[in-house]
Amino acid sequence: MKVFLRRDDAGHDRGDAQMRKEFLAVFSGFPEHRFSEDTAKRLREELTVRRSIVFITACPYEYAQSDKDADGMHEMFAQQGIPFERHCVIDRRTDPSEAKALVEHADCIFLMGGGACEEQLDLIREKDCFEALLDCHAAILGVSAGSMNMARIVVDFHDSMEPFPGLGFTNLTVSCHHDPADAWRYEQTLKMSETRVVYAMEDLSAFFLKGGKISVAGKVFRGENRVLRPITEADLRELEQDEFRRVFDTIPDQFDRFRPRYSGELFAFLNRRAGIGPGKSVLEIGPGTGQATEPVLGTGCEYHAIELGEHLYRKMIGKFGKLPNFEIVNDDFITHDFGDERFDMIYSAATIQWIPQDIAYARCFELLKPGGTLAMMLTRSEYRSENEPLYQEIQALYDRYYRPEIPYTHGNFDYTAAPGYGFSEVERFEFKGQRILTADEYVRFSGTHCDHIVIPEPTRTEFFDGLRNAVLKAGDRIVFNDTYVLYLTKKPS
Repeated sequence: MKVFLRRDDAGHDRGDAQMRKEFLAVFSGFPEHRFSEDTAKRLREELTVRRSIVFITACPYEYAQSDKDADGMHEMFAQQGIPFERHCVIDRRTDPSEAKALVEHADCIFLMGGGACEEQLDLIREKDCFEALLDCHAAILGVSAGSMNMARIVVDFHDSMEPFPGLGFTNLTVSCHHDPADAWRYEQTLKMSETRVVYAMEDLSAFFLKGGKISVAGKVFRGENRVLRPITEADLRELEQDEFRRVFDTIPDQFDRFRPRYSGELFAFLNRRAGIGPGKSVLEIGPGTGQATEPVLGTGCEYHAIELGEHLYRKMIGKFGKLPNFEIVNDDFITHDFGDERFDMIYSAATIQWIPQDIAYARCFELLKPGGTLAMMLTRSEYRSENEPLYQEIQALYDRYYRPEIPYTHGNFDYTAAPGYGFSEVERFEFKGQRILTADEYVRFSGTHCDHIVIPEPTRTEFFDGLRNAVLKAGDRIVFNDTYVLYLTKKPS
C-alpha cells in the first residue's frame, strides 16, 4: 500500500486559529448503497479537497470484507459526484507507522461500520492512530459502529449496556439503524435512554457538525428516560451550546500562548487565605493549558484537575505530568464520578460559568470538605482609557463584523449566589495588572475568545484583518488594563 502525503496547497488556512475538525458527519447506514440527495449535496459542498480518503475498518481481521467495503464506499462517493483520487483501508495488515501517516495526511477519514465498536477503537490504538486522529485536519465521517465511536461516550448494546469512552469528536451517543418496527432494537434504545440522552437514527439520516453548528438530515429521534420523540430545533441549539463548551479545545497552542495569566499577588493572597500547601487537596475546574495552575501546584499541595478538552488535557500532561503532586482527568465536571474524594479547595479561572449555576454550586458543595474554600476568578480588561481613537475604531469593526454563529450565553453566572446553595457569604477582591500587545499578538489573543472562534468565514478573516490594521496604525501597540476579580466563599465547618 502506498502512503500518500498531504501538502498544504489546497488554499486552507492551517494556522492555529483554525478549527481543528472542520467538518464531521455522523451517519446511521446506507441500505441502498447511496447517500440521500440532501446528504450528497452537503458532502459535495464540504469535501472540496478530494485527493485521498482513508477508511478505518470495524472488522480488523476480515481483510477481504474490509477491502470490498472500502472499494464499495469509494465507488459510492464517486457515483454521487464526490470522487477521491486515492483510497485505502486500515486494518490489522497495516503497519502502525504507515497507518499513522495515512491518517495524518488524509483529506477525509471514514470510520466504517459492520463490526464491533470496541474492535475498531482497539485497532485505532494498536496502529498508533488515536492521537493522529485527534490532531488531524481531515473531515471525519462515520457510519454505524464508526458513528458510535465518534462520540465521547459509546454504548454498543449488541455487547453490553455498559458505556465506554469513544474518540470524543462529538457528545452524541447514538443508536444507529433505528427502526420502529424492530421491537428488539427499539427496546435496546429505550434501555440506553434510561441513563443518558441518546439519539436514535434511522438509516439515511445524519448529523453534520461544522464550526460548532449542528444540523440533521433524515429522521433522528431524541431519547431520554425511555421516551423517544423527533429531534427539534431547540434540541439542536442545546447541543450546539454543549459543543460550544469544547470550542477552546480546537486551538490548544494558541490558547496556551495568548490567554492572559493571573496576578501573582492574587495567588499569594488566595493560597495564604485558604491555607494551601503540602497535605492539602485542591481541585481546579477546567485548567485549560495551565494559566492558573502553577501558583497553586507550586505550593506542594495535592493538585487535581478535570479538563473537558482532549487537546488541552494533553497540554497539561506535557507541562506538569512528571510532577509527583499533579493529577488530571479528561472528563466533564458535570458528570464525572469523583467517588469519595473531597477537597480543601476547589477553584476556577473563568470556567465555572460554563456550568449551569445550580449544578456548579451543588457539585462544589458536595466535593468540598467541611470548611473548604471555593475560589472563582475572572479577568476584566479595558483599553479605552489608554487610547480613545483606537477604541472607537475597534468598536466600529465590531459593529460591522461581529456576527458569531453561536451566541455566548454563559455570561449571566451569579458569582455571589453561593449562599443560596449552603455556602458562607461571598467575599470579592480585586488585583490589578497590565498587558501590552502588538497587532499580531492582539489578533491571536482575540482569536482565543469562544465567540470569536465561531465567526464564520470570510467574515472572520476580514474582522481580524481590520483589528490588526487598527492596532498597526496606532503604533503597533494596544494596552490592556486588567482587573483580576477573585470571589471567595466557604463550605461551613
